[in-house]
Amino acid sequence: HTQRQTHSFSLVFLVYSCALEITSQNKYYYVARDSSVTLQCEFVLASDNLAHTEIEWIIVPSDRDKDEDVIIWYTGGIIYDNLYGPLKQRVHFTSPEPQDGIASITVTDLKHTDSGTYQCKVKKLPDIASKNLILSVMERPSKPVCSVEGQAVAGRDLRLRCRSSQGTPPLVYRWAKRNGLPLHAFVDTIMGDLYLKKISERDCGTYLCEVESLVGKEECEVVLSFTSLPTKDYGPDTIAAAVVSVVVVIVIAITTVICYHCRKKTEEFGNRILEDALPPYPRPSRKQQFTCLSKTGQLQARGHG
Repeated sequence: HTQRQTHSFSLVFLVYSCALEITSQNKYYYVARDSSVTLQCEFVLASDNLAHTEIEWIIVPSDRDKDEDVIIWYTGGIIYDNLYGPLKQRVHFTSPEPQDGIASITVTDLKHTDSGTYQCKVKKLPDIASKNLILSVMERPSKPVCSVEGQAVAGRDLRLRCRSSQGTPPLVYRWAKRNGLPLHAFVDTIMGDLYLKKISERDCGTYLCEVESLVGKEECEVVLSFTSLPTKDYGPDTIAAAVVSVVVVIVIAITTVICYHCRKKTEEFGNRILEDALPPYPRPSRKQQFTCLSKTGQLQARGHG
């Protein structure tokens, strides 16, 4: 008998708890400023409940000590939608008959101050159901500006920049190229920079940057081309080899000059030795003798005393 009562009580509780239920699932709404949003609140009622239906939407204050602000109210077949000054003429039920199960509201011309926690409450005594919805009004990202930082030179690294001056975070940046980004490219999705390593002519072309937030996206383009003739980029190894080559050439030149001067001095010294070794040239004596041919054809010696 006790078990039968417990089972009956559970069944009654289950039926009672399902007599009024809000079925809308979405809880978080991220919407751009100046746009509109529909806060969903759909519900189901028990068919045997013939009580009067009452629906109200309130803004839940962040400070619990403050009173709740009712922004729109349905009761007795009448809609009251001018209850809250900041939303006056900007809030209304999406259905002309909200008591039939669609208690959703639409808020137009959204402002940042409209952000907050909204509560949909449906009463059909003795049943009551409520659901909290969180609305965040955000700023769309502004159109970004794309640019090339520095001069594009073959073989050198390069950075492409993309900046959006406005927009509620988080902002996500993406880069694309018609024939695909280079394999060595790196995208900074937070800051918006695209890094290219040792660029070549294959990297030239049109690059597209897109910035996106929870409420919108914008894009810009930049064309990458070489503004001057590509120059060879000499690395540390090449420069070191060139320096060594120059030093070797200088050493060879100095050695050649020294050898040349040493050889020249050696030859001059040898010539001096040869000159000193030769006998002196004989000088004619005062009694020089000579020969002459006589009239008879014989040689006769004559001398001068």
